[in-house]
Amino acid sequence: MRRPLQIGARGWRYKTWEGTFYDADLPPEWQLSWYANHLRTVLIPADGPHRMDPDQVRSWVEDTDPEFRFIAEIDQARLHPDNSAETLPSLEALVAAFDGQLDALVFDVKDTPPAGWLFLEVLRSALPDIPVCLEGLPAHELPQGFGGCWCAGEDFSSADSPYTIVYQSEGDLAAVRTLIETMQETSIEAGAIIFTDPDRAFDHAAKARTIADLLDA
Repeated sequence: MRRPLQIGARGWRYKTWEGTFYDADLPPEWQLSWYANHLRTVLIPADGPHRMDPDQVRSWVEDTDPEFRFIAEIDQARLHPDNSAETLPSLEALVAAFDGQLDALVFDVKDTPPAGWLFLEVLRSALPDIPVCLEGLPAHELPQGFGGCWCAGEDFSSADSPYTIVYQSEGDLAAVRTLIETMQETSIEAGAIIFTDPDRAFDHAAKARTIADLLDA
């Protein structure tokens, strides 16, 4: 890998983190700042608790330092043909709101209509500095120029991907070390490991970051 490996969690707004990762009395609006003081990357899920719009994104940027990195998962509904006319300007506004702290966009492309694939090509051309990562494809089907998203058990190492995201559900240290070493050995330019356990992702990510530092990843 040419760039340092990003490591973080899928989201930061979880009730189960209150009293464990977060102090029990920490206000919800301070949680991202707390998160950013301990972990340096987060994938923003396309769900209700992590709802994105430019104003919300600007507030998140204000709550973090310029070196903190976001990965944004985009609602699959934006790839529907009925939304195509308004989707590109809205995504360009969303990307601009991140003010340079956005590492990648993520789209789940399962059941994507043909018009959605055309839009993804247009989006990639319109945002040449932001990797567009596709989830739901095996490595050998990843279109040229797109990044990919896979689970840790999938074969991703053969993909020609400018940005590779690997989802890891467990925190087993031996497995995490193997995953980091595998990503180091690939030809990808940049990538991230995103931990997904809604109860312990913060702990798994912190330990993985320590291992990555020891491996100079």
